[in-house]
Amino acid sequence: MSCKAIFSSMAAKELQKSFDWYENRVQGLGSKLIDIIDNTIELILINPEGFLQKKEPFREASLKKFPYIIVYEHVKEKETVYLLHIFHTSRHPRIKYKRE
Repeated sequence: MSCKAIFSSMAAKELQKSFDWYENRVQGLGSKLIDIIDNTIELILINPEGFLQKKEPFREASLKKFPYIIVYEHVKEKETVYLLHIFHTSRHPRIKYKRE
């Protein structure tokens, strides 16, 4: 069974900021980023335990073609995936597990 996804406000802000940055560089590139993020989230929702757990309770899914990681927490009892960050890999790794 598939889970539902809930974006943290931080993940939503990071997603918008990333989209804007790429779209301002090359028209359509921001949309390509969103497509890849959507596809990765679909994979997470199908198999939320299938991605690397680096720091409990968080898991990480890397994007293809873009330097981002989706940091999330899977809560089995609620059949929910909480998307904590859309994290650019050039940022300091300590902040990717911080909650808002």
